[in-house]
Parts: sequence; C-alpha cells; structure tokens
Amino acid sequence: MSSTQSLEKSEVEQLVADWYHALDVHAPAEDLLPMLATNGLEMKFPEATLYNQSEFIGWYEGVIRRFFDEIHTMKELTVNPSGDSADVKLVVNWQCKIWDPPAPKSTWLGFDAAQTWTVTRSPESGKAVIQMYQVDALDPMEGSASL
Repeated sequence: MSSTQSLEKSEVEQLVADWYHALDVHAPAEDLLPMLATNGLEMKFPEATLYNQSEFIGWYEGVIRRFFDEIHTMKELTVNPSGDSADVKLVVNWQCKIWDPPAPKSTWLGFDAAQTWTVTRSPESGKAVIQMYQVDALDPMEGSASL
C-alpha cells in the first residue's frame, strides 16, 4: 500500500473506535503502538506531552494502573480527510474509577473530553495512525470528582 494513498473516512472512524476499545480493556501497550505514528508523534494530555512511542508506553503504563472500570463513549466525531491525512474533532465521554491510597473507597470520575487529532497513513504499515493527539478540554460531569 502506498504511503500517498488517500485516507478514507471509514478507516479513520475505525481507528478511533479501535483506540477507545483498547483503552477500555486496558490492552497491552504493544497493541496500541501500531495505532501511533513512529515518527513525529505528538500527544498532548492535561498532565503530559509525549513525543514518541517510548514516552507513550511510560505514560500508558501509569494510566492503566491508576484508572479502572473505564468506559469511553463517543458523543461527537467529525473526520475531514484530505489526501493522506485527516483532521479529527471529537468529544468522548470518559467515565472511570480511581483509587488513591489509603482512601477506603474508590472515586468516580466522569468527563466529556474534547479532542483534536491528526491522522496520517503509516509508511511502514500502510494503515491509518495517530500523528497528533490533543486533549482540548475536559468538562466534568455532575458529581464527578476532580482529577
């Protein structure tokens, strides 16, 4: 598959669905890496900005040990393909539990997370991959604890 083949909207939508499913089931980091660009990756989270797959692994290993019972539900998804890349705007509802020792109980978190992604075609695999991932805003749900 050529690295210049145009991205289809359906490919990007499938990448988004696969990404959030992997996060929900706490898939091993190596299962998420094929969804990320190998060069020029940039991921902006409220707590960190990551620039490569190695940094992603370190971040992800911490996240899956902190958050549990995660559910990501897509509320809005706009994909605008343009040649071999696509601009993505989305709002995902993220709910989970967190336990901060020595608290006697876990705490519920719920947020609508507005995000912007740039998806490109991997020159190695020919598949759609996340090049840029940015959390634009976290809007807490009523009753949610704060992060």
